[in-house]
Amino acid sequence: MRKYIFLFFLLVIVLFGIYIYQGPSDWNYLLAKYSDESSHFVELNGLNVHYKKKGEGMPIILIHGTSSSLHTWEKWENILSKKYTTYSIDMQGGGLTSPPADNDYSIQAYLNLIDAFVEKLEIDSFYLAGNSLGGHTAWAYAAKAAHADRVKKLILVDPSGFFLANREKPLVFQMAQIDFLFNNIEKINTGPFVGKSLREVYYNDDLVTPELIERYTDLGQRAGNRKAFFYKVRQIEKGDVDDLKKITCPTLILWGENDIWIPLELASIFQDNIPNSELIVYSECGHVPMEEKAEESAQDVLNFLN
Repeated sequence: MRKYIFLFFLLVIVLFGIYIYQGPSDWNYLLAKYSDESSHFVELNGLNVHYKKKGEGMPIILIHGTSSSLHTWEKWENILSKKYTTYSIDMQGGGLTSPPADNDYSIQAYLNLIDAFVEKLEIDSFYLAGNSLGGHTAWAYAAKAAHADRVKKLILVDPSGFFLANREKPLVFQMAQIDFLFNNIEKINTGPFVGKSLREVYYNDDLVTPELIERYTDLGQRAGNRKAFFYKVRQIEKGDVDDLKKITCPTLILWGENDIWIPLELASIFQDNIPNSELIVYSECGHVPMEEKAEESAQDVLNFLN
């Protein structure tokens, strides 16, 4: 059934793509709507990088997932910034940060951006948290021997890096492999697919509000972001279990029991191979516990950091 739904959506795009053309969102509109007094921009590795800084105390750096933006951390920031300094970053090709000219979305490129960020802001040591692809980025960063003294504690929220054999990929990930869409995605209005994807990400559909769909649609239509998402999907990397074993800092693993994008079955890979780690699972929760179970998960993070 899922296959036929996919083919139907593809047919609609091919036949009517010219009629649903949607150019990039106006930059001034995006800037005014999705930045605030906590927003900053800094030039790093040839990119104009958007980040938000809140609170005072030990720094916590927050890394979002593939199609998301730093806004995914808003609820955590409001809680954690009462005791710590939170830095949420729009990674390359996400949110308000510009896509790289070389279209490099490898894990190493993300690690390079974090390195440039902490060096530019002169952050010597910090806690590091990441969700989904941001989780893969976070654990890959912590696994580097050169970063052992920097990352004091690690928080992984439904992290990527490993896959279940023969498991069907989400629809939008399948679409990214189609050359016609890849070559024309910047001309196509992706809005109709945003709501469907978000309802896969969230367990509670009531949280998929019109405002949430609008934000993802707006930021997805920032010039270059639609193509960037397709590049990211095509460059997804599998992690190395041996790298997990190199992580020396205490690690908290958080997972939504009902995550259909990165299933709970994969949590054991992280828990079994990261030496000093603990796992907390949230019932009736999907891929983004920091949004669906914000207060509960933030409290678990505070307990872990304390």
